[in-house]
Amino acid sequence: MDVKMMGAVGSLGAAATGGGFYLAFKGNQNPISISELFKQEKGMKLMTEDNDAKWNEAWVRYRDDHKITDNTYKDEDSWGISNWKEKRSGGDAFAEFKQECEKKAKVAVQDTKSQEYQNVKKYCSRPKKISELLSEAGRVLLDKSKDTELWNKSWSNYKLVNVESGSGTSAKYKAADTWTVTGWESKRSSDTAPEEYKTQCETKVGGYVDPEKAFEDETFKQVKSWCTK
Repeated sequence: MDVKMMGAVGSLGAAATGGGFYLAFKGNQNPISISELFKQEKGMKLMTEDNDAKWNEAWVRYRDDHKITDNTYKDEDSWGISNWKEKRSGGDAFAEFKQECEKKAKVAVQDTKSQEYQNVKKYCSRPKKISELLSEAGRVLLDKSKDTELWNKSWSNYKLVNVESGSGTSAKYKAADTWTVTGWESKRSSDTAPEEYKTQCETKVGGYVDPEKAFEDETFKQVKSWCTK
């Protein structure tokens, strides 16, 4: 954590609410920007890249919150986006909407319960990717062309989770494995991690976590255990 953030967090108080967690400033401390405060979110991330795959979903949430009927929308939107009328019926996030998100993220607020913060969270952020949480946890994906010993150990652990009964050479494996690895029926008897298993690790690491669970997300825990070092 950098010095700037340490100073900000030092002026924050923590409180529990509805099983969740929010941050609020003590006394008369100065507000902090939403983007800076957002760094405390465990499972969500502000979208800052123009090509983020989740932009369209975010736009549709914003658009649909201005619906009058199934096919009609309000003439004015809450953020006053310049070309709202022309774009409101479309399904693709456009530059002006993304720019408004960038602008709103710079607004200073008192705590994460503020309406401004909640709006940015709803319309301008997305769940973190498994790869992003792994990075925060100091873990990296095993190298597909190297790390042979670690891959084989990982494969062994994966197979153990999918044992139905018995152990060792007499182990009876489940017909359907956890990740439905291609060729599971023929590959499970080998001690060498198959390419199909490594490919599953690569695929899973690009997925998104349940933001409410974050580091406790089941797929995240599986990837961390079976695919990283």
